[in-house]
Amino acid sequence: MKLFTSRIKTDSGNRLVIYNYSDDIKGARKLITDGVWSLTPEHDLKFHILGSHNPLAGKTLIFRGDIEKVKSGLLAFRIREHENVLGVRSGNISLKGKWAADRNNRLTFEAAKGEGRYDTLTFQGAWNVNRSNEVVYKYRKTRLKTKEREEKILVFRGQWDVERARIKYKVERSSDSSFEFKATLQSKKLSGRSRELKYIVGIIYSKGRVFREVRRIVTIYGNWRLDKDLKVSYEVTYSSGDRKKIEFGVSKLMGDSGELSFYLTDKKGKDLGVSVEFEKAFSDDAELFCALGRLGKEIKATGGVNIRF
Repeated sequence: MKLFTSRIKTDSGNRLVIYNYSDDIKGARKLITDGVWSLTPEHDLKFHILGSHNPLAGKTLIFRGDIEKVKSGLLAFRIREHENVLGVRSGNISLKGKWAADRNNRLTFEAAKGEGRYDTLTFQGAWNVNRSNEVVYKYRKTRLKTKEREEKILVFRGQWDVERARIKYKVERSSDSSFEFKATLQSKKLSGRSRELKYIVGIIYSKGRVFREVRRIVTIYGNWRLDKDLKVSYEVTYSSGDRKKIEFGVSKLMGDSGELSFYLTDKKGKDLGVSVEFEKAFSDDAELFCALGRLGKEIKATGGVNIRF
């Protein structure tokens, strides 16, 4: 009786490298296969094999298991179920690439194929943000043997930034992995006392063969900051304990030294269409000055504060 097993891994181009072992072959027979990676609705890995000279060409392999790790430039998958075609019973698959969001605000992983080519693995469910200001993706999958449904949770470490009509979550320790979501602020008038920055995000996702849209309130928890140079920022604390500022520009401000409303822009200078109001921004012995003067109660933002002693 011939014994046949396989060991697999991926190379730098995310091609599947198969090592075949048999009792009548000394050592291992190595087969490198090109193909297309994708993610099944059950969050298993699918690999469709390409190549006219490949004996497995045209076959689709399903690797059943769990996504074990998501981090900068990496998706790590643990195989837990038997794959009949290759004889693989367990093992690990690591795909290299970058994280991004698609036009439907879904999470995706772009598996790098070289020469600017990518295979897109789409996470079909809806994501959320936890109290530590991290992007969280939850899904349920069925175990083949027990038929039980288990909840899986993926947590992406990173930090937030905002742009006009978008919120951006840069994945930790990455230069090119980030989720850019189309979003609108829930309120056009904010209070400097508020510790919540709320955005409305629409996510179009699939449930079976049906596409649905969920409108989700995404809350970024933090504190508004106003310094003496009239610079506005929103300070966010993450699970690591690190505090990072989302910095804003100011197009104009209205009011007096006791109550100021700042009209915000993003870092590129694009108007966000929102204002934040600071009550009693400065003490009575502080004098607001402005380099460009005022028109009625409206004051240009280039200015500062003089403290009288």
